[in-house]
Amino acid sequence: MKITLFLCALALNAAAAAQPVLVRVTPATLARLLAKDPMIRVVNTDETMAVRPVSRAINNESTVLHDGENWTLVPTGALVHLPAAMKSRINAKPVGTLLPWNEFLNENQSWITIAELTFDQAAGNEEFPVNSEELRAKQDKVIVTVHQNNPAPVRIAPIFPALTSR
Repeated sequence: MKITLFLCALALNAAAAAQPVLVRVTPATLARLLAKDPMIRVVNTDETMAVRPVSRAINNESTVLHDGENWTLVPTGALVHLPAAMKSRINAKPVGTLLPWNEFLNENQSWITIAELTFDQAAGNEEFPVNSEELRAKQDKVIVTVHQNNPAPVRIAPIFPALTSR
C-alpha cells in the first residue's frame, strides 16, 4: 500500500515536471535566460532563414491510368511498357471515380498486366530486365511493375549489355 502511494506521488511529480514551459522570447526574457544559464547559445535567425521544401504534389510524381469511368495513380517509373493503342488511357485528365490500385486492376485486367519485382529491384539495387521473355508475351497490354501487389517504380536495365574493356 505504501509502495503504491509512493509510486503515485512520483508519477504525479514526473507528470508535472514534464510539461513544457512556453515563453515569448523577448530581449528581456533572453537576457534573463542567459544570466541564469550561460550555456544557452543564441542563433541569429536573420542569417539562417528556414527554407520551405519544394512542393512534392502527388500528381507530379504519379502516372494516371484511366478506363473512361474510373482512374487510379501509379508512381512514375512503374509503367514499363505502353502499347501505342493504349496511349489514350495514360496521363489524361482523370474522369470518374478514383479507385484503389487493386480494385482498378481487377476491373481492367483486359488491358493491364503486372510484372512482379524482387525486393532488390524495388529498392533500386538491381535493374529490371525490360526485354525478358515473359514481358514479350504480354506486349499487347500495359505493363505495370509491382512489389507485393502495389505499384513500384523501377530502374530499367539497358537494352544491350554493357561492354567491358580490357
